[in-house]
Amino acid sequence: MITIEDLQVRYPNGTLAVDGVSLELKAGEFVAVVGPSGCGKSTLLRAAAGLQAPTAGSINSTSDHLGFVFQDPTLLPWRTVLRNVELIGELRKMDRTTRRTRAMDALSRVGLTEFADHRPRTLSGGMRMRVSLARTMLTQPQLLLFDEPFGAVDEITRSRLCDDLQHLFVADRFAALLVTHSIAEAVYLASRVLVMSDRPGHIVGEVAVPHEYPRKPMWRFESEFTELTSRVYALLGVA
Repeated sequence: MITIEDLQVRYPNGTLAVDGVSLELKAGEFVAVVGPSGCGKSTLLRAAAGLQAPTAGSINSTSDHLGFVFQDPTLLPWRTVLRNVELIGELRKMDRTTRRTRAMDALSRVGLTEFADHRPRTLSGGMRMRVSLARTMLTQPQLLLFDEPFGAVDEITRSRLCDDLQHLFVADRFAALLVTHSIAEAVYLASRVLVMSDRPGHIVGEVAVPHEYPRKPMWRFESEFTELTSRVYALLGVA
């Protein structure tokens, strides 16, 4: 789905954010990227999405059906939940019947059908992020990029959102690239975890997660999960 080779991104102020990053994401694969704060993870993701021009290197994607889930749900407060989910369809000139049908289906998949007519201000943080997920799924993307999407919610909500995302992935088998600070989240969701160094960020190691999908929530407390997270910690130099 996407191949990145020797990516370098230097900002106008001279900051070298990422340097020499290479990775490949295949169709139907879920890859997570972890690393220290400020190591360039989000820069890498924005470059993959075409939102940040690389200074050097190449980015090639075989999909033009891309979805991006940001750290903030970025919902329009004057629109209802349903109309927020429909927004991308409107911008892409999707006919009204199709986008309404897809929007209601997407809301059903994240458990928010009964909140279709609510405004974002009436929802919890976790519910707003579910709306963001539903909006992204409207166009049925083949490639999904996630920039620390659950970082602003509490631990219980974060765990439930991870389960929601896993269910969507298992059902649709899109390719996914997730940037996160949570090692547990990365191991629970991904088939591979890539570990980045301090800035300028580059890949220092990879941990394969061979556990089959769907993954049950209680797997987080089993020895296999603990061993895998320990390997990621070791690559980060904190174990």
